[in-house]
Amino acid sequence: MRSLILLTIDAWRADFADAFAGVPLLPSLAGRPHARLTRLSANGPWTSPALISLFTGEPVLQHGVHHAWDAPRRDSVGLAQVFRDHGAHVPDLCYLNRVLNYHHLGYPPDTAPPPPTSPDDPVIFDAITDAAARKSPSFLWYHYKYVHLPYWPAVEFRRLFGVEDVPARLRDSVGTGFIVPREDFTLDPADRDLVQRLYAANVRQMDAWLARVLAHLDHSGLDATVVITADHGDELLEHGHVGHASTAHHGQLHDEILRIPLFVLDPRIPTTRVVTDRAEGRDLFPTLLGLAGLPCPPTTAVDLAPALLGGDAPAADPDRLFTFHTSRWGYRTPEAMAGQSCLALTDGRHKYIRERYDADREEVYDLLADPGEQRPITDPAVLAAWRVRAEG
Repeated sequence: MRSLILLTIDAWRADFADAFAGVPLLPSLAGRPHARLTRLSANGPWTSPALISLFTGEPVLQHGVHHAWDAPRRDSVGLAQVFRDHGAHVPDLCYLNRVLNYHHLGYPPDTAPPPPTSPDDPVIFDAITDAAARKSPSFLWYHYKYVHLPYWPAVEFRRLFGVEDVPARLRDSVGTGFIVPREDFTLDPADRDLVQRLYAANVRQMDAWLARVLAHLDHSGLDATVVITADHGDELLEHGHVGHASTAHHGQLHDEILRIPLFVLDPRIPTTRVVTDRAEGRDLFPTLLGLAGLPCPPTTAVDLAPALLGGDAPAADPDRLFTFHTSRWGYRTPEAMAGQSCLALTDGRHKYIRERYDADREEVYDLLADPGEQRPITDPAVLAAWRVRAEG
């Protein structure tokens, strides 16, 4: 068994992993051989359902975490529990484990640390030092929350992207609020470039933190596989607002919120490689176990470890049907809205979205012809065919 470090970045989009406005976003990975997965989609547009799918290999509709008052099924097998059952050291490094959504997965809720107060949180650094001293395999999961709203990193990172003056309407919304509800804030489509620059600056600040983590890991001598990914993405005014279900008070299932990056650093990867297989968040359950050399409990999710490591890998069905789901306001959904939800299906070419909020609405998009999901297909026969798939 290998030690494995899982770093999940809150609200990090797949298309903000290279560069923005000519400025590199991940200089910390330059010169470090890695594998990259480019077509990964989270199973949900807010933290808990997306991460519970990652930790269990289960679709959102199976694990059942849709609201703040939901817990995973007691018979779900959590990633941390698998590592623990095989003798790994599994410290509790994540404040999220305090809440009901993360119970039964191998982390006692009373051991969770408090939420971090800055990107300088020492928890992951101390954990790496401790794991290196143990001389035995460890599983370390840390959740970094500072790409998430508010988009207001340190001034040095804002200046990298030419952000000097910010209008009060943005400073008082995306620059200040952890939550920016649609019903309380109206944003101008003309603000999109500046919002993207602020968001990119958050990503670059995250990279500075990541550089410190990797340097600390190098210094510690801990031999570990490092997996860097996200829980979900964030809208940046592509469809009228910013954020995601829990922050916008309006759950959407467009790709800017679902597509997430994934990078793997491992000494078995001698040169940088790109894997273009379609994958969903729940595939990371067998994949992380495979990278660590552990057997995986029965699952319909796909182990991508062989492909990431460069070996022979059985090809996953390229037309696999992926399912996404959200409650209306994500974590902040009130009980009075418990029955309101949005479902999406995609086979990689088309996406079907069915929204059941104040009124029912359904759309189909051709993702090849319309990757931004701006022009829904209106053909009744196409809608009917996808409706049957959704109800099947």
